[in-house]
Amino acid sequence: MKKIIFTFLLLTLTSISFSQNKTKTVAKVNTTATTKLTTKCTAEISCSQKFGVTVYDREYLLTVIFDNKEIKFSTKENPIDKIMNSYVITKKTEKYVVATDKEGNYSFFNIKKKQFYNIDYYMNRYLTAGYGTETTEIQKSTEKMMESLKSGSTQKDVIQDLIKQAEYDF
Repeated sequence: MKKIIFTFLLLTLTSISFSQNKTKTVAKVNTTATTKLTTKCTAEISCSQKFGVTVYDREYLLTVIFDNKEIKFSTKENPIDKIMNSYVITKKTEKYVVATDKEGNYSFFNIKKKQFYNIDYYMNRYLTAGYGTETTEIQKSTEKMMESLKSGSTQKDVIQDLIKQAEYDF
């Protein structure tokens, strides 16, 4: 009788201790938080396959608004949300945002340096553009982007180079 009770208790305790389901509580994160960054800039830089580098010296306010799904940018003083250039985010980290537009063109935003780059492919030609405060750095980056595209690199390859720069802060 003692053996039966001992076996029954042992089986009961074993089954109770190993069959407990532990539930994890997951904290809800606000996934719709919108971030708006602005910076005063002094030059717009673009580089086209046909005309090369063009620097437009003018003061403007670069406004970049992004959340987890979309990034928008404008170089106007008071941008209207509906008419800002809009891209769908493909990758977002603490340091940068990568996005594409309807036509498949890529854009890249370095959050720390507040630099925005985009690539446009129109009528069989590429156009790279850069916006931000570090004019010489942006000019070198847009030229390097164009050289890579001319040598046969894809837009994704060019964006990978910008990602490396953002991750290693150079």
